[in-house]
Amino acid sequence: MVYILLGSTLLIFFIILFYFASVTPPRPACFQGVWNNCNFSKPAEDWSEAARQFGGKSAVVDLVVAQAHESKLTYVPFPFEKNGKIYSYNQTDKVEPYLDRFDRDGLKVILSIQPNEVDVADLIDIVLSRYGHHKSVIGVNIDMEWKLTGNPNHASNKERDLWLTQIQSYNPKFKLFLTNFQDHTYFPDDTKDLVILYDGERTTQDKLMAKYGELAGYYTSVGIYTGYLSSTPPTASYECIMDAAPNTEYILHVIYFQ
Repeated sequence: MVYILLGSTLLIFFIILFYFASVTPPRPACFQGVWNNCNFSKPAEDWSEAARQFGGKSAVVDLVVAQAHESKLTYVPFPFEKNGKIYSYNQTDKVEPYLDRFDRDGLKVILSIQPNEVDVADLIDIVLSRYGHHKSVIGVNIDMEWKLTGNPNHASNKERDLWLTQIQSYNPKFKLFLTNFQDHTYFPDDTKDLVILYDGERTTQDKLMAKYGELAGYYTSVGIYTGYLSSTPPTASYECIMDAAPNTEYILHVIYFQ
């Protein structure tokens, strides 16, 4: 009887051990969608449809609402009296109708800014004071390639905390997104509600996935842009992206309307 009980106990132990060894931890939810680089030439419904082709009911649009221009100026697609390095030539707000449509369609929207020499905190306030009330908005993305203030193209922990606090003063659920094609030394340390986005291009997908995977290893929440025509091939598959970085939460597709 003792041997039978001992054998049964060992059998149960090995079954449990095998189960936990074979079960992989669940991956985080991954949201897919499109990147819109301040392009309002196509109607909002076209962008909404394109996003949903990739992400379905959980589709996301990364919408650039402050774009880097020549002479280190930043253009905004809504009426704005020129102030320092920010300018606009619009009599009407191009962004608002798009956000209204994205609200109705249940999309998630990242408001992206390319600050150039404009103070990032000022630009965050300008953008969120106009659009922070939209239910589709989930946060603000700062494109570090176009950040020329402070230590150019870098973000410190101090800047991270300042921007995140400022963004969440509009909505405590908002996230701070930071984009760059460089390695982790250009980014601040990891923290809650920070998402790191990688936008490397101009090489093979194998090399891009290796760089992305290395960067992703330093952070909890990451994402990637894919679809650049300068890359070979232009688009990485979902499987390749998730194999490189299982903690991927955002896949943003660069698309080209005909």
